[in-house]
Amino acid sequence: MIDTVMVHVRDLINQNFKNQHGFSENKVVISNLVDLDGSSPLEVDDKVVMFLLNLGEEPSLKNHSSRLGAFDGAGFQSKSPILYLHLHVVFCANFRNKKYIEGLNYLSQIVSFFNKNRIIDTSSFGAGVSKKIEKISFELCSLSFDSMSHIWSSIGAKILPSSIYKISLIAIDDSPMTGFVPAVSTTGENSRE
Repeated sequence: MIDTVMVHVRDLINQNFKNQHGFSENKVVISNLVDLDGSSPLEVDDKVVMFLLNLGEEPSLKNHSSRLGAFDGAGFQSKSPILYLHLHVVFCANFRNKKYIEGLNYLSQIVSFFNKNRIIDTSSFGAGVSKKIEKISFELCSLSFDSMSHIWSSIGAKILPSSIYKISLIAIDDSPMTGFVPAVSTTGENSRE
């Protein structure tokens, strides 16, 4: 589910760049900025790197009770509630030296893209996205300099020009049935006769 959303967002942005500039190369990649050994992967040089920073449960839709759904007319199935997530995704321009301005241009175009497309229909996302989510939204996040410094230190990379977007709502609805509640077939009055 998360991977499907990330890949589709990356593809939308790459297609937008191709439509605007006419080139065939993808400029946005999904990757870590730094490998576990501290080195920078070669595939992220001169690219806009997209990575998942954090995910969380959408608090406005949090529901701890189980839910009941129709089940063959004989009763109801009991399932865990749907988990609605939001993702914090970072887009950073990993362009150096003479290409630094080019990276800022790509980052500006990403901000512009999400400003024009704050809500995206998920019907074209394919089988990896829950049918319960028809749209996802994009919200630019603003962080303090202290928070940004802490994030980049945790990543293990030098600060790069970047933007962080909160992507909402991602539905996780793959919990198995936890019980079965039979349907009421008679009322108490009928059973006393």
